[in-house]
Amino acid sequence: MVSRNDLKIMEIYELHGEKRFRVCVKGTNIVVNVNAFDENEALEKTLNILVQTGLDDESLEKLRKIISSNARC
Repeated sequence: MVSRNDLKIMEIYELHGEKRFRVCVKGTNIVVNVNAFDENEALEKTLNILVQTGLDDESLEKLRKIISSNARC
């Protein structure tokens, strides 16, 4: 399962009065945008989204091998 160690906050910004976070899955081009009050909530929301999409360790490793040096983070 994807963990917090696999995530990196790329950007924090405000949009229409909401604090938003762009969170990247390390070694991939997967970026998730969430609204949250702080970094911890943003990471938890991102993990929930990734679990719902079915991203698991095996899929993550395959994706990292394919993308390798072309990853955003």
